[in-house]
Amino acid sequence: MFPLYDRLTRLFLNLSNPYTHGDGTAPQARVWPYIRSHLAPMRGVLILSLLVTTLAAIIEVWLISYAGRLIDMLADTAPADIWAEHSTGLIGAALMIILIRPLSEFLRRCVNDIGLQCNSANLFRWRAHDHLTKQSVGWFQEDLAGRTASRLVLMGNYATDTIYHSLNAVAFGLVYMIGVVTFMAGTDIRLAIPLFLWLALYSTLIYVIVPRMVNAMETFMASKSALLGGVVDVFSNFDTVSLFSRRKDIEADHHKALEETRDTLFTARKISVAMRTLSVWLEGVIIVGFVGYGIWLWSVGAATIGLVSAALALSLRITTMADWVSEAIWSIFQQVGSVREALRSISQPLTIPHTPDAPKLALTTGEIRIEDAHHHYGKDSGGLQGISLTIAPGEKIGLVGPSGAGKSTLVNLILRFYAPEQGRILIDDQDIATVDPESLRAAIGMVAQQAALLNRSVRDNIALGQPDLTQEQIETAAKQARAHDFIIGLTDSKGRTGYDAHVGERGVKLSGGQRQRIALARVMLRSAPILILDEATSALDSAVEAEIQTSLQKVMEGKTVIAIAHRLSTIAEMDRIVVIDNGRIVESGSHTALMAKGGLYSTLWNRQSGGFIGTD
Repeated sequence: MFPLYDRLTRLFLNLSNPYTHGDGTAPQARVWPYIRSHLAPMRGVLILSLLVTTLAAIIEVWLISYAGRLIDMLADTAPADIWAEHSTGLIGAALMIILIRPLSEFLRRCVNDIGLQCNSANLFRWRAHDHLTKQSVGWFQEDLAGRTASRLVLMGNYATDTIYHSLNAVAFGLVYMIGVVTFMAGTDIRLAIPLFLWLALYSTLIYVIVPRMVNAMETFMASKSALLGGVVDVFSNFDTVSLFSRRKDIEADHHKALEETRDTLFTARKISVAMRTLSVWLEGVIIVGFVGYGIWLWSVGAATIGLVSAALALSLRITTMADWVSEAIWSIFQQVGSVREALRSISQPLTIPHTPDAPKLALTTGEIRIEDAHHHYGKDSGGLQGISLTIAPGEKIGLVGPSGAGKSTLVNLILRFYAPEQGRILIDDQDIATVDPESLRAAIGMVAQQAALLNRSVRDNIALGQPDLTQEQIETAAKQARAHDFIIGLTDSKGRTGYDAHVGERGVKLSGGQRQRIALARVMLRSAPILILDEATSALDSAVEAEIQTSLQKVMEGKTVIAIAHRLSTIAEMDRIVVIDNGRIVESGSHTALMAKGGLYSTLWNRQSGGFIGTD
């Protein structure tokens, strides 16, 4: 029974494929065009939904109309003759109620609850994720990660609920109203007058209140997203917050965000209360209109008692349905406000547009040429002021300079995390702006000063992007990075050990040195022809650093290397040292030549005396 039921319902799940890509353009910024742009993969499900919803509404109208005829039949037929005269009709009605109506409801629920809801939510999330993961790294630094993630995941719910309620409540209600008018008009068209009056008043109510409702819900969802983003921000940096913030200050910030959320919800709810109260009044209008008018027609001999009973049943059913439709419309426009708020992130065009079918980077020698690169992060100052630099194939250069000089900005441009505001960067004579960014980054191995890890196993973090690596390869790289010994001693909260242990969000369960050694192992396995080291050993003690430097020398053989260093002794043996200050190259040469020159590099070296200079 249950396996059969599972196979049957799974047929509805497979009515559409939610994992289809869009046309590659930025998502629509307005709600209804955005929703419409996602409907093509769901076309079959939507048509089925309209059909089964229409069928369900027709059956409901028939049921009430039959109830009226049944009362008239009982009033006009002797008890002894009921079965003889009406057995066929009674059996047919019983079959309709016992079999057809439940089957209709089963089909409606399967199409809408499974075929539509299970697929539509993932379709919206899939396409939103596809667009957002094409954004530049710089774009993600402009907003809270928690808020962006929340908008992506919840967008599927918001958009799906909008479609679901529109099809089920509004479409059902429309078909139901048409059926009621048709039924009433069959006896006396005047019976439909109360219904038309109610519809006019109800439409006016919707027209007046809905725009206010949408604006209020958009404001509320914005404040709720900000609340979520703030909580995630505090929790993900709780060590820093605990060190520098007083508890009452943390509470005060959270209290302010909560109060703003409560106040915006109050604005939305008071509109909801007004709408629901007026809806109840309108329900009274239709009950009095239908039943009162039916009684009057009966009193003058223009209607049967069965028709009056049907009018009473219809009025009660319509009030129930009107309340349902009101809730659905409220939900629709609540979700519309939510979708509009989420689109603030999801619909933003790509800050670094992707070129469709861009060629892959054809790496031959690994030469990097930077031509008059300017980048100020959209500001009037800071960043790079016009850098031109050629790094020969296999050359190893060190980037040196005070904090904020532009070293990390230059590396971010090479990785195309940002696009130069002026100038260009070429690798083997190919402008990196014209090649596939994934192939660009596949050609570059990077170890950053802040080695961030994913909340996955150690094995997954080391083999990131290379799922076919063997355990032996992973362990060999970990040993080269002096990470194997501490890895085999790891245990997480779920009892997973060694390379299976999970490292926590951003690797929080490990020390800075441990995170950096895992990141080094990852780069050693990647064996990319271009290597960027941004203070790659800064979190290590001197003994471990000395051991790893030997492994790094082997890794760097035959590669084009860019190393940012604040501990200048770690790059003194580089082929060339490039000194950057205020976004410009001010010196370039070997360690010996720069020391002899007595310029900025010499000053930094002498000032350091084995210590450190500021970091970017």
